[in-house]
Amino acid sequence: MKRYAFLYNPGAQGGKSGMNLGRLREYISDFTYAHLFQSLNIGDITDFINQSLDDFDVFIACGGDGTAREVAAPLLNTEKKMGIIPMGTGNDLCKTLNIPLELEESISLIKKEHTVDIDVGRCNDFIFLNSLGFGFDGLTNRYASELKHWNPFLTYAVSALKAVINHSPFELTINENGKVVSGPAIMFAVANGRVEGGSFWIAPQASITDGKLNTVWVKPINKWLIPILLPLFLIKKPRPIPQVKSAKVEKISLHFSEKVDIHADGEIIKSTSNDFHISMHPKALKVICGL
Repeated sequence: MKRYAFLYNPGAQGGKSGMNLGRLREYISDFTYAHLFQSLNIGDITDFINQSLDDFDVFIACGGDGTAREVAAPLLNTEKKMGIIPMGTGNDLCKTLNIPLELEESISLIKKEHTVDIDVGRCNDFIFLNSLGFGFDGLTNRYASELKHWNPFLTYAVSALKAVINHSPFELTINENGKVVSGPAIMFAVANGRVEGGSFWIAPQASITDGKLNTVWVKPINKWLIPILLPLFLIKKPRPIPQVKSAKVEKISLHFSEKVDIHADGEIIKSTSNDFHISMHPKALKVICGL
C-alpha cells in the first residue's frame, strides 16, 4: 500500500491557493493512506520530509514551482517519488511535465503513478527544476513577486514591461569546459524545462530527461524593441531574434561584472557572489507526470 504525503504551501499564488484547500482535502480522503501537511514558514516542508522520509513513498508538492523545488531537494537520488498538484502562479514545470493544471485531473494523474526520472539543475548551493535566470528575467520575477494577487498572465506581462523600462546591461563571462567567452548581456537563462513566467517559451526544444541544460544568452536590445520581440517567446519562436544565442550544456560557469537579479524556478535568489557554477544531476528525481 502506497503512503502519500501531500505538502501544501498556503503562500502559493500569493495566498490564493487556499481557495482550493477544501477541494484538496476531499480528494485526499480518497487515498487509503495519506497525510496533509501545511507549512507555516519557509523550510517547514524540507524539515517535514527530512523527518518523515521513511514514513511515506510519495511526496506531493501542492503549490507552485517554488514549492516543487523545496519538495524535490531532499528527494534527490532516492527511491521516493514526487508528485505535483499545481496551485501556484505560473506552474511552469507542469507544462513541461504534462501535468494537468486542473485539480481533479492532477489528482487522477497521481493515482496512475506513471513515473519518469527527470534531470535536476544545480547552481552553487541550490537546485532548480525548471529554470534559472539572471538579469532581465530575474528582475521580471522580482516584480512578479510584488503582484501576488493578479491574474498570472497579467502578473508576468506587467512585470516584463516594468523590467523593459528598468533593466540595465552587464558584462558576462562564460566558461564552458575551458572555453571562455565574454560579452554584454541583459539576460542569461539556464532552462531545464521549456516555459517560464507562465507563458514564455524560453527553450521550446528543451528536454527534462536528456542530461542537458539549455542556455539562452540575450545581448543588449533597444528598449523600444523588446515589447515587440517578447511575443516571439509566447509563440515558441525566440530563435529569429538576432540578439538571442542558445546552446546546450552539461555544466557551465558564469561571472558577472556586477550584482544582477536572480531567480530559480520563479523564486528570488539572494547572493553576495558574482560567480556561479551550474551543473546537472541527470535523472536524479522520480516524478509522477504525463510524459
